[in-house]
Amino acid sequence: PLYMDTVVSPSMTSALAQSLQIPGVSGLSNNTILFEFSVHDEDAILEEVASSCIFASSTKMTRLVLRHGDFYFGERKKIHVWLTWNDRENAYLMILFSYILLAHPDWAEAEIKVFAAMPVNELAERRKEFQQFMKDGRIPVSDKNIRFLPVNSVEAYRERVERLSSDADLLVVGFDMEGLRERRGETFKSHPKNKEVLFVNVHTQLTIG
Repeated sequence: PLYMDTVVSPSMTSALAQSLQIPGVSGLSNNTILFEFSVHDEDAILEEVASSCIFASSTKMTRLVLRHGDFYFGERKKIHVWLTWNDRENAYLMILFSYILLAHPDWAEAEIKVFAAMPVNELAERRKEFQQFMKDGRIPVSDKNIRFLPVNSVEAYRERVERLSSDADLLVVGFDMEGLRERRGETFKSHPKNKEVLFVNVHTQLTIG
């Protein structure tokens, strides 16, 4: 089922504030907010998205930002999830969202690939950590379906993403609020040569009850 509502407000900020406080269906609280923009939008739009994410950070909602272009998710066959050393809180939702997406008829034949990019000297330890919290959180992906990659810099990470996921119909990556406050709209210009990109930031680490 889909529930829709309309908010009439004199400004975007006011509309966002009202939206964040609207109760969910059947008394359940809303826990996620999605912003989107086009690769053709001006920088002012990206700044507005960044400001909205920062404003929404006062809530406990998960923040999703979808950057779309003219690809329109292609054949909807390839979903690539990239985890980094900053994604301990984001990882659960990033992977779970991808599996939930497979339930949609348009994505039913899609394949999910998970990549974990970690510093070389931390790879073994981080691999054990990821294995443990995926087990604790009952994440529906086995270790053999995750490719662990050694990277020692942000530049190396982005090069790997571009090279290995350039043909992905949807790229799922994490972002953190500290980086967003520093880089603002530039945050969502990352991975410019990839197609549709979903940026994910989770307020607190999620688990499945």
